[in-house]
Amino acid sequence: MKSLLLVEDHPVFAEALMHVLREKDDLEVVKLVDTAEKALQALPDLSIDLAVVDVSLPRMSGIELVAELSRIYPHIPCLMISGHMSGNYVRRSLEAGARGYAIKDSAAGIIEGIRRVLKGEIYVSKEIHSYDSI
Repeated sequence: MKSLLLVEDHPVFAEALMHVLREKDDLEVVKLVDTAEKALQALPDLSIDLAVVDVSLPRMSGIELVAELSRIYPHIPCLMISGHMSGNYVRRSLEAGARGYAIKDSAAGIIEGIRRVLKGEIYVSKEIHSYDSI
């Protein structure tokens, strides 16, 4: 069982994604928080295999959070989730240390991203065509 931290500020989307993840026997969300600050506060007490982080968070963005997580917890991979399909967001996320970028429109894509990043791969949703590999 792989343990996940979910950082998502939209309650309806968070609940929908939690529902989808509960159906997976190999994945478990051990903590759901709605801000980057809460994620940073919770992490010292958690044992997680992956952080799933929304790009657009209040105050500190998801990209800023991933940069901070990469610095403090380099062993914890991060998958960004977003409605933004701009290559600029993908580039900035990967440069910050994210190991993947999944579009929120596809639950299957998010699950694929989670599993591929957990395997040590880099994942970018197939819907995104306009970014240069890093």
